[in-house]
Amino acid sequence: MSEKKRRVLFHRSWAKFNGGTSGGQLKVRDAFEHFRLSPIFEPRVYFGKETVWFDNPGNVWLPYRAQAEPAWEVRPDDVLFFAGRDWKVLPPEQRNCPPAPVLNIAQPRHTNTGDPRHGYLKHPAIRIAKSSLGKQILEEYGVNGPVFLIPDAIDMSLLPDPNPHPDFDVLIVGLKNPEMAEALYRRLQSRNFWRRRKIRLGIQAPPKLPTRQDFLNLVNRARIVAFLPLDAERGAEGFYLPALEGMAMEKLVICPFAVGNIDFCIPGETCLQPEYTEKAIFRAILQALEMPERQQQEMIRKGKAASGNHRIEQERKALLDLLHQADEIWNQKHLFRFGG
Repeated sequence: MSEKKRRVLFHRSWAKFNGGTSGGQLKVRDAFEHFRLSPIFEPRVYFGKETVWFDNPGNVWLPYRAQAEPAWEVRPDDVLFFAGRDWKVLPPEQRNCPPAPVLNIAQPRHTNTGDPRHGYLKHPAIRIAKSSLGKQILEEYGVNGPVFLIPDAIDMSLLPDPNPHPDFDVLIVGLKNPEMAEALYRRLQSRNFWRRRKIRLGIQAPPKLPTRQDFLNLVNRARIVAFLPLDAERGAEGFYLPALEGMAMEKLVICPFAVGNIDFCIPGETCLQPEYTEKAIFRAILQALEMPERQQQEMIRKGKAASGNHRIEQERKALLDLLHQADEIWNQKHLFRFGG
């Protein structure tokens, strides 16, 4: 590490086999990579002692293990980058007066009193929201510190080329709601029993596929993709990248409202957006199957255009700009409540 650069200190931890493969881990890792391009800062990561290093090819942090910080020691000129439960690495007496400026990805579900990260919103931080509605929810709740909107983005170079010969008519992406996914799959199978023209069906159910690339390749095998994100009762989504990735790969997307997808899942334009019930999603799948080709292509075209507004280069610039303003923002003490 160059001594001329200041550290941006990351903290990551997990204790389950696929704990390093989630969308949340992926986007924190992306921020880490973006910060490598700063002329002023250099990102460094500390892995909590509870972290278990399984032999899992999908863990996005595996390449950083050997270069990790050996201990959590905050320097006065550091900037801290937190997401999820990273606040726990700070001693309780430091959380209300952090030893360095804090950039913190916050999700609208954190405002729910039952969420395990709810209490962290009272600590001072420069918050990052992933959707316009998420930003509004966090601000109306009254988080401690300003909230900046930086939507998630896609590294388009990692996406497979759109598949011109899909082998699934319908894929149900159900990792976050496996019970409903299985129920929809059974209903469609039952429909196939009585129909001459069979629907070629696929389903993504637990466990997770080994790598993110495996998931993208699965989505690319389908013509129509029905995504089942977290619903509002279970916390909703901060953004929900899979539906946007589906649009980028030129799929006809079905995706219920999930808070974080409000800016790119536009009902009737970029996707079909049924109510989040088994019956409504089943009807939407049938609607998609029967949709005239011209209408399908127009929706796919608009979805592809929406994905073009979420390129990784845009995310990189926004995060670097915010990082380079961190000191200036942190020094505006009226924006935060310290010591409370």
